[in-house]
Amino acid sequence: MKARMVFGWTRYCLLVVCVLVVVNPGLRSEPATYFGITFPHGDSAFADRVVDYLVASCVRDAFDDPEEALGPPDSNYNDGCDGCGGCDANAVSLGFRLSVIDNRGYLVLEFVDNVLADVPGADLFIYNTNQNPARVEISSDGHSFIFVGETIGYPGAIDIAPYVNADDTFHYVRLSDVPADEDHSNCPGPSIDAVGAMGRAKVVVTGEAFGSLELLPVGDLAFAFESTPSTYLIILDTSSSMQEVIDGEIKIDIAKVVIIDLLDNLPDSAVVGIRRFGGCESSRLIAPVLPIQRQVLQTEIRAIETGGATPLAYALEQTRADLTSITDPQLILLVSDGMETCGGDPVQAARELINLGYNLSFHVVGFDVRDNTSARDQLVEIAQATGGVYYDASSTEELRRALSLAAPFSYTVYDTEGNVVFAGRLGEPRSQLPTGSYTIVIDTNPPITLTNVLVQEQQTTMITVEQSNGAYQAEVDN
Repeated sequence: MKARMVFGWTRYCLLVVCVLVVVNPGLRSEPATYFGITFPHGDSAFADRVVDYLVASCVRDAFDDPEEALGPPDSNYNDGCDGCGGCDANAVSLGFRLSVIDNRGYLVLEFVDNVLADVPGADLFIYNTNQNPARVEISSDGHSFIFVGETIGYPGAIDIAPYVNADDTFHYVRLSDVPADEDHSNCPGPSIDAVGAMGRAKVVVTGEAFGSLELLPVGDLAFAFESTPSTYLIILDTSSSMQEVIDGEIKIDIAKVVIIDLLDNLPDSAVVGIRRFGGCESSRLIAPVLPIQRQVLQTEIRAIETGGATPLAYALEQTRADLTSITDPQLILLVSDGMETCGGDPVQAARELINLGYNLSFHVVGFDVRDNTSARDQLVEIAQATGGVYYDASSTEELRRALSLAAPFSYTVYDTEGNVVFAGRLGEPRSQLPTGSYTIVIDTNPPITLTNVLVQEQQTTMITVEQSNGAYQAEVDN
């Protein structure tokens, strides 16, 4: 019987750093063989935690428990699973997608006691109880995923070597259905019983107590980071009004500096594009949506010039082509200092992007529009129409703060000798640490430094960070 667990579908009202003891004494570490595949690390080779599960269409209640995909295989596969079309009550079905605007079923699992790495031969084994193929992606951070193929079988084998570097390690696997013809069987989509990795199991030093450190964005920050994207499209207003001066500086110059800083803070795995607009029916993709190349993007941003009216609707309409081939979650970051002045309907243009089934969210930043009620209201409507977030920014620091929410804050953990023992971002996988005292620096603006943060055996240390009136405050509860 696989261990039961509870995983949350909501966020909290505060940023939380949790220190947890990771202990699973029931796992077998000696080699174990399941359906012809021998795992050198035994049961610790299999996925330990459900991170996310989105069920698609037509999955029956008997087959919708994602925890059934944890641990080693335990289905009745050899018995043929009579009467349920290849499904098994000890597996979870992902369902199938009825149309291009329907959800694609997916399951995200985490390896806690093991990591996935490139080894000789196949590296990853998916125990799928039916003949419906599963799309397979892997991730080191739980946010940016790499496609490594499709698989069928019990198990189906995946070799990650063509897609990764030899020293890379991965903690997450995302499985999703491969849309096909409409399927009304008892077991639509792939039916996942277990996921095992040949990679290196974690070594635990006997007699040394460990905990885990995890930063979770919550409250307003959690809403901003609710679905951390892997793809970013920055849409920048370059109309003539961006030549106006605030705080002694030209607005477009402020925007350039802040966006360049944002690019420095995005993950190395990010995919980024930049579109500008200024002048009716004038909008240009100055950098296509590609894996981030910071120097190239920064050069393009520095070369931007202003002029013309504000074709908000036209710019949004052009983004359709920018994102056509992107399937991962996308964040459109729209920065404008005015309203539509070319006769279009930007609110409707934004709605149409959503109605077309794009997997995206919006951050809309109104730059210096607090006194322009009509412009502000329109930008707020664009955000609301897409289920996104609107921010006011009337200064360099406010613009910096608003754009920083496009990328989770980073943090660094130091030991008592000042050595860096871990660096991560809000919402990334927890890090295991020996018990002891640590200093944590959270990269807010200004940074927050927490000293003497204790990691204690079999206890939870919690750090809450609140955003209030534009400032960040942290409190440690040992």
